[in-house]
Amino acid sequence: MSDQFSQVTTQGWGQRLGGSLMAALFGLLLVPASIILLYWNEGRAVNAATALRSGAASIMEVLPGAVDPHAEGKLVHVTGMMQAATAARDPVFGVSGSGTLRLSRSVEMYQWKEQSSSHSEQSVGGSKTTETSYTYQHVWSAQPVASAQFKVPGGHENPPMPLQSATFDGGGITLGAYQVDPPVLAKLDDFSSLAPTTPPPPDYKLVGDAFYHGQDANQPAIGDVRVKFSAIPAQTVSVAAAQSGGVLTSYREASGYTIALAEPGVVPAAALFQDAQRAAGRVTWILRGVGFVMMLIGLICLTSPLTMLFAVLPFLETLVGTGVFLVAFTLAVPLTLLTIGLAWFAHRPLVGGGILVAAVASLILLRRLHPRRAARAEAR
Repeated sequence: MSDQFSQVTTQGWGQRLGGSLMAALFGLLLVPASIILLYWNEGRAVNAATALRSGAASIMEVLPGAVDPHAEGKLVHVTGMMQAATAARDPVFGVSGSGTLRLSRSVEMYQWKEQSSSHSEQSVGGSKTTETSYTYQHVWSAQPVASAQFKVPGGHENPPMPLQSATFDGGGITLGAYQVDPPVLAKLDDFSSLAPTTPPPPDYKLVGDAFYHGQDANQPAIGDVRVKFSAIPAQTVSVAAAQSGGVLTSYREASGYTIALAEPGVVPAAALFQDAQRAAGRVTWILRGVGFVMMLIGLICLTSPLTMLFAVLPFLETLVGTGVFLVAFTLAVPLTLLTIGLAWFAHRPLVGGGILVAAVASLILLRRLHPRRAARAEAR
C-alpha cells in the first residue's frame, strides 16, 4: 500500500546564490575533515598491518586442556570446545537454547516510510523550479522511522517501537581450561536461525519461527511487530588472544592496536591472521573511498558560488558546472593521494615516497587530459 504527494517550489537567483555561499562554508569544513579522516585512516591501517604481522610471527600455540603458565601475558593460539556455563537468554521473551553462546533478537515493525524524488528545471535569469514527489509506503523496518519528520506526517504516523533488536551473551564462557573475555566472544558472529521453544508472551503469537504482535500476519497493519531469533551454539572455536591469568582476552600491541580473533572450527593461527588482515584492508579501502568522496564534494561546494554567477543562462550554468566538477576531480585525486602518501611517509618512508610520486604523476596526467579534450571539442 502506498500514496503520493507532489510539491513544486521555485527559487530565485538570489536565493540560489545565498545557498551556494552556505555550501562554500560547508566545503571549508568538509575538505579539512576529509584530510583528517584520510590521514587517520592510513595511520590506523599501518598500525593494523604492523600489529597483525608481528602477532602472526610471535604467537604461541597452547593446548586447551590446561592453562600454560609459560604463556602468561603472551599472544596465544588455542582451539577447543567453547561452552557456556549459563546459556544466553533473552530476558524479555525468555528464549534460549541449550548451551547457547550468543543469542540475537531481531525486531521489526510495520511502518510508514517516505521516499522522495525531484526533477528541476532552470530558467533564464537564474531561477530554478523543482518538483518533488513524496511516496509513502508500508515497510518492515528494524529501525524506528521518524514519521514526524515526513513532509506529510498526517495520515502517516508511526507508533514508537515497543522494543529494539539486541544481542545477549551467555555467562561463564570457557574454552577448555580457559575463560573467554567478552571482547573475544564478540568476534563470533556466525548466527544461525533459532526457532523459539518457549511459549510467546501475552499479546504475541507464534507464526513460523517468529513471535508476532498483531491481528493478522498475512495482512499486517501499521504498528505490528515480528521478532525472530538466531544463536551461536557451543562448538569448536579457534582463538588468537592474550593469555592473562587463565583468561583469553584482547592482546594490546605497543601501538595500541588490539588483537582478539575468533572463528568457528579448527582454524590455524596463520589463517586467523590472514582473515584479520583482509578485514582490516576492506575497512581501509572503504574509508579511503569515503575520504575521497568527502574531498570531492567539499571542493565542488567551495566552487559552487562560481557556478551560480553564470546561472542566469541555463546552458552556461551547465557548462560551468561541468568544468567545476572536472577541476574538483582533478584536485581531489592528487590531494587524496598526497594525504595518503604523507601519512605513509610518516610511518614508512619508502612506501609513502612512492605514493607521493603517484600523487604528482596523477596531477600532471589529469591536467594534460583537459587541453586534449578542449582541442577535440574545438576540432568538432
